[in-house]
Amino acid sequence: MTLPAPAAENLTQRFFDLLVGVNPDNKRLGYQIRAGHADSGRTLLEVEARAQQLRLAGAQAKAQFAEFAQAHLHDEVADELLRRLHNIDQVTASLFDPGRSFYQILDVLSAKVVTVNKLDPLISAVPWLVEDLLRLVNQPQYRNRTASGAMVKDIKTALRYLGVESLQLILPVYALRRMLPHSTDPFTALKGQLWDYSLAVAIAAKQLAEHSAEHPYNAFCVGLFHTLGHMVVCRNYLRTYQQVRQQQLLQARESRNTQLTDVLDGLTPDASFLASSLSEFAAELSADITSRWQLQSLPLCQTLDQLAEGVGFAGSSPLARLVQQAQTYVQWQELKKRQQVTEAQAQSWLAQVQLSHDSIELLHKTNLKRLGVDI
Repeated sequence: MTLPAPAAENLTQRFFDLLVGVNPDNKRLGYQIRAGHADSGRTLLEVEARAQQLRLAGAQAKAQFAEFAQAHLHDEVADELLRRLHNIDQVTASLFDPGRSFYQILDVLSAKVVTVNKLDPLISAVPWLVEDLLRLVNQPQYRNRTASGAMVKDIKTALRYLGVESLQLILPVYALRRMLPHSTDPFTALKGQLWDYSLAVAIAAKQLAEHSAEHPYNAFCVGLFHTLGHMVVCRNYLRTYQQVRQQQLLQARESRNTQLTDVLDGLTPDASFLASSLSEFAAELSADITSRWQLQSLPLCQTLDQLAEGVGFAGSSPLARLVQQAQTYVQWQELKKRQQVTEAQAQSWLAQVQLSHDSIELLHKTNLKRLGVDI
């Protein structure tokens, strides 16, 4: 017996709630992201009127007013966020752009035969990548690779030290690292947890691929870049929230509504809104973003598109199935660690993506936190 799809989706939502830091005791905001507006139809005039009524009210009433003001603020945030996320040019502009030459490198690395000689001119055309790779090979623990222990200044020499297999892991990871949001405050742990999750799914997908007919590099890239949409949603929600809150603060000050001003001044971004936004938008955005990379060999966009469309495990390609297995395993392990999933739920969830006992044992033995790159 397997979980019905909504039940599996609820466990995934629970995982992202934990990732963001949603307090289950707090009321989730009543809004519908897909519609781009809340169902309450709150207006600023209503908020100001309630502020006037509660001017002399007690702490409980003031807390209710703060909740109402936060919900009204998110009515506008939802509208603006939806507008931004539907503008693919604005979406891509909010991510670090590794450059067209880098996308060509990703494609070349997916070929069955790859040589350092073929990679050298492509990598040399990406300044940020050259800088990162030279910094890596010149770390103290690797300096003894040269007879004199001298600094490596030539990128071709650096590539020869690294080797193609290591580059297939290092290059995508270096790009994703630069795409991470600079800050996810006030969700301070989210940036690191999003990185850990991306890397864990990528490593798990690669490990599963090594025991299948799928190309491990392709599986690694899909697992790694499937969180691009999450990064975009985080960055755009936090920016939108601060901008809308600032606008409402200015309006409250202009109308000399001290009660509303004080409440707005104390509000912070809402974890439940962000977690629900991730579930609503992230998968589709990951596919949309990578479609612009115009990859010819690496089936990144096509696979992410299947994950976004929700065709289900049975309707997915072998590579998409493998990534779903990796996602499910990583999410399950985190929920299990936090005691947020029952044994029965776990068994049904794993069965839904046909994750066998042997595959589970394989992933149990795999370090999902480190690339394990040796140079």
